[in-house]
Amino acid sequence: MDKELMRHAVNRAEEHRKYLHTIPEKGLEEYKTTSYIKEVCKDYQVELIDIGMETGAVYWLDAGKSETIGLRADIDALPSENGAQHLCGHDSHTATLLGAMDYLCAVRDSLPYNVLFVFQPAEEGTRGAYRMLEAGLFEKVPQKPVRMFGIHNRPEVDCGDVVVHKGPLMSEKGIYTITYSGVAGHASTPHRCIDPIVAAASFVTGLQTIVSKNIDPFKPVVCTVNSLTAGDPYIAAPRDAVITGYFRSFDHDTHTRMAERLRGLAENIAAAYECRCSIEVIDAVPVLDNPEELYDIAYRAAESAVGADHIVDVDPCLASEDFAMYGTIIPAFFYWVGSGTPGKKCAPWHDPEFRVDPHYTETAVPVLCAAAITE
Repeated sequence: MDKELMRHAVNRAEEHRKYLHTIPEKGLEEYKTTSYIKEVCKDYQVELIDIGMETGAVYWLDAGKSETIGLRADIDALPSENGAQHLCGHDSHTATLLGAMDYLCAVRDSLPYNVLFVFQPAEEGTRGAYRMLEAGLFEKVPQKPVRMFGIHNRPEVDCGDVVVHKGPLMSEKGIYTITYSGVAGHASTPHRCIDPIVAAASFVTGLQTIVSKNIDPFKPVVCTVNSLTAGDPYIAAPRDAVITGYFRSFDHDTHTRMAERLRGLAENIAAAYECRCSIEVIDAVPVLDNPEELYDIAYRAAESAVGADHIVDVDPCLASEDFAMYGTIIPAFFYWVGSGTPGKKCAPWHDPEFRVDPHYTETAVPVLCAAAITE
């Protein structure tokens, strides 16, 4: 890759990151971010593809080739007590894709592929990729990509290093909502009430046995309670108690077993405590599984960008990532790019102290560009 053009692209990416960090927006509310992306892209010979969504943007770089490579970045921030904040580094991802556009447009005549740039909204909550596909992303673009690449920062990995992993990298995620309904009443007459809080508390305790007693201990899973909402400080025995949570795994059969046990546990506890119970289980996103067929290309791309000494492999993570949705339609590969400052303890994703090393784009932009041009 041309060093001068890459230096310019990285500098532009860093300018974008600094600005994007000041305008964090929640998923499907990224209006300022989308407007900024579209304004920047006016500088390049790329075609805006309207897929009918209010936020996010899709651009196509026509290099006159017979095949297209897709590149994706997420653009949303994380909801927090202090409003939206970039506590997962998506501002860096957006800036990286804009930097890659700067470089790839500059070398347009020598590109082996056309390039599709996907600025995806609403990755937090794993909704955005589904929305884009539902809107007809791959049907409305001039050419369906033959493969797709995405990146995400990884604070546990030193800045300058790139994780190239074969196989499952991030988990399949299910979302559940369980509502226990009883009979409301006064605390002085418990025999006239059916208290759903007792049932909900029993479910929270019993949930732990799904992992410890129902799942193969050699298969990593998590099954969590995110919220339990019930009652009023001045009214005993409310009518309803609502529990929400996630369950995650790398193996679909295991995932199915967890969903089965969630339902069975919830229903049996309802019967035991004479409550009514409604259960909603949603398969939110599949496992992000980097296919063997793309590993060689992905590795060679990273090697050309940062050198073999900076390619590492680490254990998968039970977080989930909706980039996996693209992989259900076309071959898709996901990189982790180190964002931790070497020698320092770095806060994880979603932590209030989360930060991305200021040199992150120096690695991320070349990697994404290399993925688009490696044959």
